[in-house]
Amino acid sequence: MPKDNEGRAVPSGAAEPVSDGSVSALSVIEMGATSGGLSADFEAMKVAARAYVSKVVGMDIVTDEDRKAAWKIRADLNSKVEAIEKARKDAFRAYDAPKEAFKAKCEEVKSVIKEQIAIIDGRLKELDDEFTAARKAALLAEYETQAPDLMAAIPLERFIERESALMGRSWSETKAVSKLGQMIATAVSDREAIRAAAPKFATAADKHYCERLDLSAALAEAKRLADEAKARERHAEQMQREAEDRVARAMAQAKAAEGGGAPCRPKSPASEVREWDFRFRATKAQATMIAEYAKSIGVVSDGIKGVA
Repeated sequence: MPKDNEGRAVPSGAAEPVSDGSVSALSVIEMGATSGGLSADFEAMKVAARAYVSKVVGMDIVTDEDRKAAWKIRADLNSKVEAIEKARKDAFRAYDAPKEAFKAKCEEVKSVIKEQIAIIDGRLKELDDEFTAARKAALLAEYETQAPDLMAAIPLERFIERESALMGRSWSETKAVSKLGQMIATAVSDREAIRAAAPKFATAADKHYCERLDLSAALAEAKRLADEAKARERHAEQMQREAEDRVARAMAQAKAAEGGGAPCRPKSPASEVREWDFRFRATKAQATMIAEYAKSIGVVSDGIKGVA
């Protein structure tokens, strides 16, 4: 930017550098697409850009007028940047248009081949569906012949999940049917083993087995259930013993009080005998102990009666 004698920016006309031959490459930006690709005279554009900005290199911005002039210069320079970007986008669009047309023609050729691929895929799927239906029918026939009563507990799909090769082409139908027969025989044997090993929890363990076809896992489940039941029994027995101990201590204390020589106090009028109802929850043994304790301290009752 031109400067005065004080070295400040000169705002007058500063936002419009003088145009000459050196900036013609920025006055009309030419970019385009050719058969060889994209083209532009970038060297000429760089020379013109350097010449364009040389007018304002090193300018001083001191006064408010300088600031206003600088904003104008900045806007002018930015317009050149935007012009270059617009030219680039226009060139890309011009270059992309034949690419898209070329791609469309390729797709037309590919579609001819893809149509035949689709026909082949359709036929292959038909063959796969026919194979699957035939193989499943053969397996079901074997299952129904060998163990029809087992089918409700263990559907055919469970065996297929356990051995996917039953439905695969890698095995012949004869081999698949034979393998299924072996698996059925094993399942029958395993269920009998479960009933023998864990009769008390056979139902739950058998259900576990039918869902997984895993004898070890089913027996482990039976053991877990047995351990839980034993833990509950031990807890109930402990509670029973503690209750019996409390009753025994109470009876012993009552007997000691009767024969302990404690002076008998005269009965007050408030100690009259009345009828009382006392409902409680206990085992039969516990109820018997309570009745005996009541009798030992002179309580008269009609005996213990259970409530349904």
